[in-house]
Amino acid sequence: MSLLNYLQFQEIDSSSDDIPCEHQAQSDDICLVEQIDEDSLENFWEQVVDDIHKDPDWQTFSDE
Repeated sequence: MSLLNYLQFQEIDSSSDDIPCEHQAQSDDICLVEQIDEDSLENFWEQVVDDIHKDPDWQTFSDE
């Protein structure tokens, strides 16, 4: 028999919270106004790929 059949949710006790209520709801807004420099992004990504290929433990899985 599974123990999951006997589990029940408990009510949340807000008195045990360490964070005051006014600070709980933080804004998760993301500002995407800044323009991306495509050249620097492309150069960065090329460096990442080069670093991966220079890694001695790197394996190309397409060879298998």
